[in-house]
Amino acid sequence: MIEHEIYQHTDSAAPQREERHPTSIGGHSNPAMTRHYTHVGELAAANAVGKGGRSQNVRIASSVRAFFQRQRDLAAKPATDKQLARIWPPWNALPAEMLPEEKRLILTATFNELDHSPSQSQRREHLAKLKQQFAYLPLDRSEYNQALIMAQGWAKLTTFAQATFQGHKSLVETRMRYSGYDADPSGHIAIFRAANELSLLRPGFLELTAPKLDDITQLENRYDAYTHARKQAVNALSDLVFRVPGMHTGRALPLDEVALGVPNPPADVPRYLYIARLDALGICSQERLNNFLRDEFPKLKWPQRLKFERMRRKPRYGKNPYAGFLIWVLDNRPIFEHDKFSWQWKDILKAAEEKQIYCPEHLKQWAYRSDVHLRVKLGQPSCDAKGITLSAKLLSPAPVFGDVLKPAPCSVSAA
Repeated sequence: MIEHEIYQHTDSAAPQREERHPTSIGGHSNPAMTRHYTHVGELAAANAVGKGGRSQNVRIASSVRAFFQRQRDLAAKPATDKQLARIWPPWNALPAEMLPEEKRLILTATFNELDHSPSQSQRREHLAKLKQQFAYLPLDRSEYNQALIMAQGWAKLTTFAQATFQGHKSLVETRMRYSGYDADPSGHIAIFRAANELSLLRPGFLELTAPKLDDITQLENRYDAYTHARKQAVNALSDLVFRVPGMHTGRALPLDEVALGVPNPPADVPRYLYIARLDALGICSQERLNNFLRDEFPKLKWPQRLKFERMRRKPRYGKNPYAGFLIWVLDNRPIFEHDKFSWQWKDILKAAEEKQIYCPEHLKQWAYRSDVHLRVKLGQPSCDAKGITLSAKLLSPAPVFGDVLKPAPCSVSAA
C-alpha cells in the first residue's frame, strides 16, 4: 500500500524565486530562450535579404546578433533603487491579489499580439489605465529586468508570509517541535521565523509598500538563512532516525514496502521499521500510526512484527544523548550567529537549560567533537544582554524527542 501523498519530501508551497541569469533578455530569464530568439532573428534576417547577396546577409545577421547582445547586457545590469521607485507606484496600483508575474507582464507591455483572449484584453486595459497616471509606462523589460525580479521576489515572500500566519501558524508551531512530523513545511517555518525576527528588529518591515534593494535583500537573506538552518537540522534528524542497527535491509525493496516521508528514508529501509522508529522518537503523528496499525500491521509476518515492536520500544541507540540539543542548536543557528543579538556559548547553555533540553556542560568541547561550527560572539561577556533577552523569544521550542534520548538516571555523569 502506497502511503498518502501528504508525506512529502519538500514544501511545495514555498515560493520559487526567479533566477537572475546575467544573459537573460527581454523578460526571458532562461539563457536557452535567449539563444533561441537570437537564432530565430538570424534566420529571419537571412530570409529577409532574399537575393541581396551573401555579404548583405552577413551584415544583417551581425546586426541582429549585436541587438540581442545589447539586450542581454542591459538585462544583466544590477537593479537600482531609482528603478524600483518607478516600479512600485504602478505595481501597487494594480489589484493586490494579482500575481507578481502578471503585474510584470502589464508594466512591460509584454503582450501576445496573436492572443485575443479575455486575459490579454484585461492586461491591455490595466496598462491603459495606468498610463493615464504614470506616463513613463510601459517599462523597458530588458532595462528593468533585474529590478522587476527583485520586486517579484519581495511580493512572493511577503505574500507567503501572510498566508503562513493566516493559515498555517498552528502547523508551523507544531512542526517546529518535530511533533507529528509527517510532512516537511520547511518553507513555512523559514518564512515564519524570518518574519518574526524582522518584525522584532524592524517593526512594520513586512508592510513596506516601496521597499528598497537593501530591504528586499535582507528579507531574502533571512529567509534563506532559516531555510538552510532547517535543512541542516533535518539532516541531523535523519542521522538520528536511520543510523540504527537493523534499520537497513541492504537491498532494494518492492514498491509496496518502500518508506516515504520526512526525513527522507533511504531506499533500503522498510516502511514498518520506519514507522516504528518515528513512533519511538515521538515524531510520528497519531493518525499515521493508527492507519499503519489498522491497514498494514496485520499483514506483517511474525518476525517483522517482533522487529516492529522492538524498534518502537527502544528509542536510544549509540552513545550520543545530545542529539536533541544538536538539532535544536542547528535550527537556531540564524539567531545565535546574528550580530545584532551577540549570543555566546554560555547564553546558549542557559537557554537550553531553561527549555529543559539535555545538553553537555562544556559546549565548546562538544561543538568541536560534534563538528558544529557556530559563529558566536567571542571574548568577554557583554554587560548589556538586551539582544539576547530580545531574541530569546525567537528560539524554537525543545524537540519532542529530547527526553527519550536522555540516559537512564544511573548512567548520568558529568559532561
